Amino acid sequence: MISVSKGFPQDKKITYSGMLWLLAAQIIVMLPLLFHLPIWLLPVLVFSAIWRIRVMQGHLQQPGIVVKIIMAILGLAGLKLSGIPLVSLDMTASILMLGFAYKSLEVIQRRDGMVVILTGFILIGVLFLYSQSILTTLYSVFSMAVLTSAMIAIQQTKSTEILPNLRLASLMLALCLPLMILFFLFAPRFQPFWTVPTSGGHAKTGISDSMTPGDIAKLSQSDALAFSVKFLGKRPKQNELYWRGLVLQHFDGATWTQFGPDIDADTAKIKSQSDEKTMLGQLQKKGDEIKYEVIYQSTSQPWLFALTPVVDIMGDAIFGNDFRIIAPQDIIEPMLLRLKSFPDSVREFELSESARALALQLPEGGNQQSRLLAKKLLLTSANKQEYIDKVLNRFREQQYFYTLRPPLLSKSDSIDDFLIESKRGFCAHYAGSFVFMMRAAGIPARVVSGYQGGEWNEGGKFLSVKQFDAHAWTEVWLEGQGWVRHDPTAMVAPQRIERNLEAAVEEEGSFLEDQIISLNKIKWLKSFRKQMDSMQYAWRLFVLGYDKESQQNFLKQFLGEITIQKTAMFVGGVFGGIILLWVMFLGLTRKRNNEAIEHQLYRRFCDLLEKKGIKRELSQTPESFSKLASAQLPDFAEQIRSFSQSYSKLCYAVDSNEEKQTRLEQMRKILKAF
Repeated sequence: MISVSKGFPQDKKITYSGMLWLLAAQIIVMLPLLFHLPIWLLPVLVFSAIWRIRVMQGHLQQPGIVVKIIMAILGLAGLKLSGIPLVSLDMTASILMLGFAYKSLEVIQRRDGMVVILTGFILIGVLFLYSQSILTTLYSVFSMAVLTSAMIAIQQTKSTEILPNLRLASLMLALCLPLMILFFLFAPRFQPFWTVPTSGGHAKTGISDSMTPGDIAKLSQSDALAFSVKFLGKRPKQNELYWRGLVLQHFDGATWTQFGPDIDADTAKIKSQSDEKTMLGQLQKKGDEIKYEVIYQSTSQPWLFALTPVVDIMGDAIFGNDFRIIAPQDIIEPMLLRLKSFPDSVREFELSESARALALQLPEGGNQQSRLLAKKLLLTSANKQEYIDKVLNRFREQQYFYTLRPPLLSKSDSIDDFLIESKRGFCAHYAGSFVFMMRAAGIPARVVSGYQGGEWNEGGKFLSVKQFDAHAWTEVWLEGQGWVRHDPTAMVAPQRIERNLEAAVEEEGSFLEDQIISLNKIKWLKSFRKQMDSMQYAWRLFVLGYDKESQQNFLKQFLGEITIQKTAMFVGGVFGGIILLWVMFLGLTRKRNNEAIEHQLYRRFCDLLEKKGIKRELSQTPESFSKLASAQLPDFAEQIRSFSQSYSKLCYAVDSNEEKQTRLEQMRKILKAF
């Protein structure tokens, strides 16, 4: 056997069972983070823990400083090779996880275990930077209970059953619950002092700021939630739910972008911004207003989606110069907005020269067949509206097909390949080719990308818009009418607009075909998912959406007019009540019993025997009373003698702390037997 851990007091070392508790806690904390970080971090933890356990068993030596340095270098090299940006949340969290895993190599004393446990609590907080769902919260509470149990276990000198530790840890967390609720309800709501750098492009989700045929088709294979909507009045019809997000006006022959290839995302965001006065000046309100609340999911992008045009915003968003709305920063956590829209409004009666030039831009060459087709249809049309109708009717009357499996198109003649040859495509193909035909005829037009439709949740009375609802349509500018929406996809697959994507590709069987397991494919699972969506929506609305305004409304219900004095007295009273409950629950008002534990156990032992008719006289020693009780209760003679011997040893013999705990445990077991 190899001697390890020399120089450390035996009573400060972590036991074998304590080490297993630490390993279990580390695995439970790390598991959800591996959905966002390199998965090889988990084998690193298991390797480190196994090495440590083998050291405790005496089969390996404690790793030296050279080994630790080499392993640290290998770990950092692994993170570099994983392609994680250096300045990002992912890299910070990964380094923390790596240290969390490697710490298992040198866990010897209880203070080492406390470092691991405290790091685990920090990692639970990091998890909320990635997800704030109700399931994440419940899992985090469970993780905290296991970490607290591990903290209890490393203080113990002998093995203890799992349930008692978990029960004690749960009780400790339950005692903290009232204080947590107090801070949640009454702590001041401040804007964040900084933002956390997110990862590179791979972390962005949802619709991007460019569109190449096939991009939206890929996005439509995801059933992830994009945003949820609650209407504060009459719900619009399904075919009216066009959730506008981005306006794509520059075409290079293959890809549609907002302003051109030389404009990066940050510059595009700045160029897209406008102010409320300018926006309303280009708008003539018509039709009924629609009021609604939207909870957006994290996308790491600034693009928001709404029924256009939005005329009033309550929340952290700004107006765009093409009747859309934009978040001031990338959305890195669920975001709540209250909006008012007038979808039937007339937008932009007059078109500026720069806007007209952008809405007529086409590449100099390529797609000659489509250009000739546009000229031919224009010559046989009496006016622009007739030309538009002819192009739309071509999609409806000829053999065009709506599919999630479109053929590949050439980069130089993608419009010709689709419009003349294959005639098979998704919404992006139809929208892009329609805008090309408009511009080829001198009619200003642009592609709009966003979402169409959504799934109504009858239980929660809200609309869930998923990634597979991603859609592209068009807008055409006409004199006296401004920008008019046209959706060429409706000519080919009207069921996509009237119902949903699943209905549109039902015969093809391509809906969510890339997902092995989907809650949308099985009827009873779909019903279960809707119930979970209702719970999740309530969680986002009442917990994640509890902002400064919600807090003020809550306080007004109790205090009326809000003042600092009233608030301080109210919060102080609630806090005092919590302290009083703690004092009463923990029995801090009761007189302390300074009697040694072994004497308390022996007194209970004597009380039990007295109930059986065997009373101990004050003059009797434990040994003589043991003989008397054994004679009268022969069936319990062995337990009585064992209990009395343990008690005598504790009273008169000099035992180590571990031996004392063993004898006390034996006495407790005998009492339970009685």
